[in-house]
Amino acid sequence: MPPVVPSSSSSDTGNRTVRLSNGVEMPTVGFGCAGYVRKPALLEALAAGYRLFDTAQATEWYLEDELGAALAEAPHVNRSELFLTSKLHPRDLGEQPTLDAFPRSLARLRTTYLDAFLLHYPACFGSLCATPPAGTWRESWRALEALYDQGRIRALGVSNFAPSQLRELLEWARVGPHLVQSWMDPLHQERALRRLCAAHGVQFQAYSSLGTQHAGRTGGANPVLKHPAVAALADEAGRAPAQVVLRWALQRGAAVIPRSTKPRHIAANRALHDFALTEAQLRAVDALDGQDPVAVLSGLPPLPCADENAGCPAWAEAGECEANAAFMLVSCRGSCNACEAKVEL
Repeated sequence: MPPVVPSSSSSDTGNRTVRLSNGVEMPTVGFGCAGYVRKPALLEALAAGYRLFDTAQATEWYLEDELGAALAEAPHVNRSELFLTSKLHPRDLGEQPTLDAFPRSLARLRTTYLDAFLLHYPACFGSLCATPPAGTWRESWRALEALYDQGRIRALGVSNFAPSQLRELLEWARVGPHLVQSWMDPLHQERALRRLCAAHGVQFQAYSSLGTQHAGRTGGANPVLKHPAVAALADEAGRAPAQVVLRWALQRGAAVIPRSTKPRHIAANRALHDFALTEAQLRAVDALDGQDPVAVLSGLPPLPCADENAGCPAWAEAGECEANAAFMLVSCRGSCNACEAKVEL
């Protein structure tokens, strides 16, 4: 993994920032803005001490302008203290569309540069784009490299890329990715992608670490925070289950971007540097990888390989298993015939 910057406080357990491969420092704990997080919660996060905010151009899930408004109302926070990340909507894949779309994020966030800008997806899928994009993620990466050269982006990255796509990018890019973002929680640990990042000095950043990606299969119940093993570890550590999960991710080398709109949870999700899990406790969480979330909640045997979205068969027929592997091989395992054995660390 990239070298880390020592914490400024000797009482801290772990590091509050990580140094990316290009020398840019990034907080290890940030605030995720998915789920239409609005200004009041963002102001609460700023007051709680969050300085990394992760948003995106996709208004299907994010509201960049709400973050811009919150930052404008927090005069006690200097722009130099912040680490702002946004992501390109896949409808704007292609070199010129990317160059055209980037300034729109700057305007909505009321800033002149971004600390990180990522390709949100390697391709469109489902109804995310009304018409096919003009170009590909490869052309968009060339645009990101140009913006990086101009100093308008301090770090480059991708989100939801499969290991094969990341390998291609690492071999082909003039400026390689500094940051890779993907879904990682105790039941879905994204080990292959994390190993690839570690081997190439790329920082891995986990989203949906607290189990929210499983809601579609579980009727909204959370199999991570309700997992008996997580609850037992939380009792041992004297911490909330969410804190145990986030601390596990940090100690396994991932940066995290939890989200909440409740002040108590916003504060708790950042309070991760005054305790540590033992190696045995870490291994107990590692052992949850690949467990069926429905079986966790019901106590029933694991379900057979299945899709998580009704649109999966049509998407697979259209070739999305290959074009958008990072999404499809998780959400459409049945249609993509991608039920694989758990990969060991």
